[in-house]
Amino acid sequence: MSEVTLQISIAGKNYPLSVKASEEASIRKAEAQLDEAVSLFQKNYSVKDRGDLLAMAALQIITKLNNTPAQVIEKTVEVVVEKEVIVEKEVVIEKEAAAPDYTEQFSALENLVNGYLAN
Repeated sequence: MSEVTLQISIAGKNYPLSVKASEEASIRKAEAQLDEAVSLFQKNYSVKDRGDLLAMAALQIITKLNNTPAQVIEKTVEVVVEKEVIVEKEVVIEKEAAAPDYTEQFSALENLVNGYLAN
């Protein structure tokens, strides 16, 4: 798969990042979400330190991600039940087992925050 090199901006600092082309949209979305979280903390609290802002934004985003799989599964099951007249239990179990794995995203976010704090 082809790779692309991106310049992403997090809390006003630019980072070069090489990713699979298929991951670019996801990375851009994460960049926007992190930037939005940092901006909200900066606006709503008297915190000025970028490291503190990034730490709080990371904590908020990871907390949301930790809660997401169960919500996604529940919504998937609701949609299946609504659209199908007959839903076999096996299909629902397969949908539940297909929860997304966020390990890579957690690791990437942790590396970004640690890299920033190390500077």
